[in-house]
Amino acid sequence: MQAITGSRSFRIGDFVLDAESGELRRNGEKSRLAEQPLQILLLLLEHRDQLVSRDDLRQRLWPADTFVDFETGLNRAVRKLRDALGDSADTPSYIETVPKRGYRLIAEVGEPRREPAAVPTQRRTLRWIGIAAAVVIAALVIIATARSYSRRQPPIHSIAVLPLANLSGDPSQEYFADAMTEALITDLAQLRNVTVISRTSVMAYKRSAKSLPQIAHELSVDGVVEGGVLRAGGLVRVTAQLIHAPTDHHLWAKSYERNESDVVTLQRELAASITEALRAELSPEARARLHTDSQIDPVAYEFFLKGMTAAGKENTQGFTEAIAYLSKAVERQPDFAPAYVEMAHCYSQFAWNGAVAPSEFMGKARAAALKALAIDPASADAHVAMGAVFYQYDWDWSRSEQEFRRALELNPNHAYGHSAYATLLRMTGRREQAKAELARVRALDPLNAKKPAAIVGVAMGLRRQKNYDQAIAEMRKALQMDPAVARAHAQLGLTLFAAGKQDEGINELETAVRLAQKNRRFQANLGWAYGVSGRTADARRILEALEQRARQEYVSPVAIAMVHAGLRENDQALHWLEQAYEQRDFDLVFAQRWLAFESLRGEPRFQELMRRIGLPEA
Repeated sequence: MQAITGSRSFRIGDFVLDAESGELRRNGEKSRLAEQPLQILLLLLEHRDQLVSRDDLRQRLWPADTFVDFETGLNRAVRKLRDALGDSADTPSYIETVPKRGYRLIAEVGEPRREPAAVPTQRRTLRWIGIAAAVVIAALVIIATARSYSRRQPPIHSIAVLPLANLSGDPSQEYFADAMTEALITDLAQLRNVTVISRTSVMAYKRSAKSLPQIAHELSVDGVVEGGVLRAGGLVRVTAQLIHAPTDHHLWAKSYERNESDVVTLQRELAASITEALRAELSPEARARLHTDSQIDPVAYEFFLKGMTAAGKENTQGFTEAIAYLSKAVERQPDFAPAYVEMAHCYSQFAWNGAVAPSEFMGKARAAALKALAIDPASADAHVAMGAVFYQYDWDWSRSEQEFRRALELNPNHAYGHSAYATLLRMTGRREQAKAELARVRALDPLNAKKPAAIVGVAMGLRRQKNYDQAIAEMRKALQMDPAVARAHAQLGLTLFAAGKQDEGINELETAVRLAQKNRRFQANLGWAYGVSGRTADARRILEALEQRARQEYVSPVAIAMVHAGLRENDQALHWLEQAYEQRDFDLVFAQRWLAFESLRGEPRFQELMRRIGLPEA
């Protein structure tokens, strides 16, 4: 049978198919097939009762130069087609699977019975125009339909870059595909009029079997980018396609192949092409950045990727490994700004987590951030890293704000930048502005906002407003999702304490310490609670353990001050808080908001300490 074109209709079993619109009708009900399931059905129709090989389907669905995860893509498209027909792979009535070979249409096919033909809601008049040869059918279909489609549909205002598939067949190369995904997100995040979902949310869909429309609905986006990566023989090949998510309609597809040394240029070319397909706005700086060629030493890039992977562990061992890899990367290529940015992040996180004295690593964080900015002044990540140094160590709120604002000018979709800026705004008393920034974070990182850690953060805000019942309910919700989140137990314990439920609060704080035995903050919270509730011996046991540990390694002076405050030893508590100021311990910034130091807020020494930090009263 010849290729099906035009506006023909067919009866397939109980269904009537409009070949042009992709509309299926049965018993007065209508549904519309997405593009790839439709093309599969049309090819099966053209070869009814005959085997259609998987290779034939590959040629029909994807251009000859498109490099995709074919098996996954085809299986998903066939599954969608079967779902639309109400068919089963085990007991088929429409589509029979011939194992390892292909598919066969087994339903009765004929002309539709006399009935009014449905008027398609959207005419795809450019489909199949200009087909010169079978090997380019799918490419021309994507180009033609995308042009027609883009003229008639509203523009895409939000996109998600789904994890690029690792096409090497080697699981050890997963980190490379993940890094390419992150790089594409970073480049596209510079778009001014398109929301780009953050990496933390999209990585949840790695190997997901969910349909694109379902993923798009969960992320609240109307566009999706998906594709695959292959690195072999000194070459990197990437393919990507842009899809209008609600309809699963393919708007754009392209493949790229470059030498490993040109991988950054490849990433930028890909982002520039997607930007053009979206008709999105870029600042002049961002546009110039995407159109600038950049070479990188492949060995340096490999060290960088391994450093990023290690840093993703988010623990002391991971940060230590990351710094070692990143140091090798900049030794190989001293002008590699992203490696310096990641080094600054790792050094800052060491200090933030309380694993080392701030003075030990924050100077290194500053040097790395300054180096990154000297190499690439238009790097939003570098400005965020510099802002973190001003915020976390210098307590220079004005300069920190300047850096965060500059980062967000360069990259409006920088979720971490918005989050850091929101914290700064809240600390400096601008709560309404902070709420607006947090709303932006939730839009950019919607799945993270549903995780226990984020729910606990919301609950802490409710506690600050003295809305204890709702705060407790939110924290219990977080613990229902994951009972092993120590921070949720700790914050629930403090909230119960604030609500006057001391025994329940202590139980939760004890659970937090059991779950995270090395966390000095949780131990200090428990020691404070013991002291306030009259369990003096238990409080002193924790205090002695913290002081002994402080003689061997860094322990935040704020933690020791907390237990003294619980024991009503205010002079000792203030002494340790002053030590924290001298060491620039970041926990001190939160002291005026923490429940443990309520008893000190009327003390002149405490008030003077807070004044020197430069923050308004809580």
